[in-house]
Amino acid sequence: MSVQISLTFRFAIAFVLIVSLVSSLQADEKKEEANPHLLKTRTTSVSVFKNGLGFFMREGTATKRDGWVMAEKIPPAKFGTLAIFSHNEKEHVDIVGAGPGEIVEFNDVDHPDTLEARRKRLKAAEKLKVELSYKENRSDRKAAGTLVSAGEKFAILDTGTQSIAVPIATVAKLQILAMPLRIHLESEEGSGDPKSKIGVAYLSGGITWIPEYSVRILDETTVEMTLRGTLVNEAEDLVHCDVNFVVGVPHFAHTDFMAPIAVGQTIRTIGAAIAPPQLRTQIMNRSGIVSNTITADQFQHQTVVEQPAGNQPGDLDKATGNLPKLDSAGGSDYTVYTKKDLTLRRGEKAIVTLFTRKIRYTHIYRWAPPARMKHFLQLHNNSDNAWTTGPFLAVSGGRPLSEDLLKYTPKGGIAEIPVSAAINIATSKREYEADRKLKAHAPDKYKYWDLVTLGGELKLHNFEKREVEIVIDVKVPGKPTVAGDDGELSTDPTKLKLLDRAGTISWTIKLKPGERKTLKYEYERYVPTT
Repeated sequence: MSVQISLTFRFAIAFVLIVSLVSSLQADEKKEEANPHLLKTRTTSVSVFKNGLGFFMREGTATKRDGWVMAEKIPPAKFGTLAIFSHNEKEHVDIVGAGPGEIVEFNDVDHPDTLEARRKRLKAAEKLKVELSYKENRSDRKAAGTLVSAGEKFAILDTGTQSIAVPIATVAKLQILAMPLRIHLESEEGSGDPKSKIGVAYLSGGITWIPEYSVRILDETTVEMTLRGTLVNEAEDLVHCDVNFVVGVPHFAHTDFMAPIAVGQTIRTIGAAIAPPQLRTQIMNRSGIVSNTITADQFQHQTVVEQPAGNQPGDLDKATGNLPKLDSAGGSDYTVYTKKDLTLRRGEKAIVTLFTRKIRYTHIYRWAPPARMKHFLQLHNNSDNAWTTGPFLAVSGGRPLSEDLLKYTPKGGIAEIPVSAAINIATSKREYEADRKLKAHAPDKYKYWDLVTLGGELKLHNFEKREVEIVIDVKVPGKPTVAGDDGELSTDPTKLKLLDRAGTISWTIKLKPGERKTLKYEYERYVPTT
């Protein structure tokens, strides 16, 4: 009995080892399935703007065949263009072809008409979908499928339902199917590396981010500000990708119509601004620009339909719903917040915390009679970056103070957020007639106008426990003439007619706790003589 158990146990172990070995061999075969000349890229970084555009950067490695590599899909580049470049300093992209697939004719013109040349070219196309034109029994035939292998005499095609052996010696034409993009790299002398690391950069739609701030008051001088970005991705899968949230939107003047050359320049300019320093030279100097709509002559008369750009962006407006579109340019200097190693599939949204900082703040009060005085917090941007436009929520001690829109604030600038009406500062306004000149203006002998001088008083009383700074703007329906306490007079340049003059009288004052203040002013206006 024990001998039988021992044999069964050994058989089980041997079976497991065999299964493991077969699985390992199958895994190795799967790893080798890809053609070495096939460029498969993945998105390594994307710079997201708030206007629904993203600047994508992809990269991948492929082995060159006579300087050429192939790619399966044309990225959905905005304006129908993309920039392709090499990471190798000793080579550059000099040709980019777009079409239904490469055509090779063995006729001693396009390619040598020898068995060895056929075998070598077919060997380079293994694991790819191809169409072979050949002769059999003096008849012209075609066969399409995955080229499994190219042996001494036969090329084996897998059509999905059967395998076909095509005599290599009779192959007249080879067409690579479903490979619309071909890239040629020109190498400098001394660059013998058969592999090339290739980058692809392009603008595409379908991705945006919406900023949102929270402001928490910590003490009398400090707030804690947190910026979060809601990333909406309808473009493509981002897997372990660096996402750059860009503050400020570039000026895209020709999003609807643009010539390919101009588009290429736009992409290179943006790429140079956003790309890492080590890639800027490659994008600027060693890239090829190709239009998705341009097809080379050799592709014009083929039976295979040209494939459009892949992964077309989804409906971003539907995905964002009623979220605000904050796409104003904001400032001329761009600020970039980077989130490393982010995975976000197409169709997903994510809220990402971009920074949390302690910010100094002060109080300011603004009064424009007859409206009530308003209380604002001034946030001093002493950080290294600009603040983008976005909604905010301010809280103090667990209680909400304000919800509004924080405007774009450059580095060193001041952002104001409204808090409430200033109920602890009492105000009053009074105006009276100080003087009148009868019939001072006579546009004709039957019409007369009096010049009236009006005086005004503004009274303020500070009931706050701290000193307050108040900015006062009084709009008057006439020409301002006098302002006490160093007030400033200004005239509305759009209302300069004698009978339609207007202006503003302004003060910036400080009131200590309990202090009272009276401000006086005068202005002139014409009224009809009664």
